[in-house]
Amino acid sequence: MKNGSYIFIFLSVLLTACGTYKSEQQAAKLTFPELGSIIHTNEDLWYASSEQIGKPIWVEPLVIKARQLPFNKTSYTTYANYMANASKINGIPYVDTLPYKPKYLRLQLLNKIDATKQLNGQENTNVRAYIENDDAYKLVTRIDITVTDAMMPKFIEASTVHMLEDGKGGKYLVLTSKEQEVKVSLSEVQIFDYGYSSFCWGEDRYHNKQLEAILGENEKCPKGTYKKASKVKSEKSFIKI
Repeated sequence: MKNGSYIFIFLSVLLTACGTYKSEQQAAKLTFPELGSIIHTNEDLWYASSEQIGKPIWVEPLVIKARQLPFNKTSYTTYANYMANASKINGIPYVDTLPYKPKYLRLQLLNKIDATKQLNGQENTNVRAYIENDDAYKLVTRIDITVTDAMMPKFIEASTVHMLEDGKGGKYLVLTSKEQEVKVSLSEVQIFDYGYSSFCWGEDRYHNKQLEAILGENEKCPKGTYKKASKVKSEKSFIKI
């Protein structure tokens, strides 16, 4: 009788856990982090997810590369699944056998050296102290978006794209072309996918831990730097008088 009770309790706990994880997984599918934000990635037995946990202070505008890409089976499935999960109307038709493919935009952090320099600035001291404790913290360096037909040419014709803070916790893009400068709030675009980069840690000349690089996809940390900040053997120098 006791064994039966234990089995019942175990199954009840298991079903509750499954239900909780399913809810969290569904929520993760509907929420996307901002470009330039810090996320914590989580891959466990049940599912993989990520959660935005903070926003670095970007003192200088971030240079963004905007590319128009045709949907393929993979990217369109990602887009269509998001729209369905979010109960939104999918207004972009896609037929794989037809030569014409609808387009989307990929916004990607272009100058990672500048971003690394800003993250090492004094204004981001607390951010560095936080993310050095776990290599599961990543920087969002890419978002895939859809925009209106009227807005698409503004991105394509822009000679430069910069991302700035609006002073209210949000971000906007400045698209600069020969004829004009256009501001686009990121709240006006539809994000349906994103990508992130890992950090490489080293130390400065005073043996303080600092960020050395932001990795691209399939890149490895430069020699003498590490993905885990704990591997940096920081030994404070003693001043000899």
